[in-house]
Amino acid sequence: MNNPEWTPPPPPQESNSIFSDSTRQFYAEKIRKDATKSLVLGILSLFCCGLIFGWIGYNAAQEAITNIDVYEIEQSKRGIAQAGKILSIIGIVLWVVAIILRILTAAAR
Repeated sequence: MNNPEWTPPPPPQESNSIFSDSTRQFYAEKIRKDATKSLVLGILSLFCCGLIFGWIGYNAAQEAITNIDVYEIEQSKRGIAQAGKILSIIGIVLWVVAIILRILTAAAR
């Protein structure tokens, strides 16, 4: 029974995640980039190309929030991603309203 060649497996890691550390590090970096990108694009969507920047910013924010929920990391970036998402929605709505008003104004002439 005592086999000197056998060594027990290492103890479990402290994190209770089903994902490896390298996977969690990869997605932590991705979350940081997506959250920042969504905030920048959300701000830009208020001033120029609202439909395009707003759509891209919204998708980046949604992806960051989904990755935060799935991998349970970078919880501190959730607020930045949510702010980017909200600003992107506002940018899209403002640009749609501006386009409708422009069409109505042109039709009224």
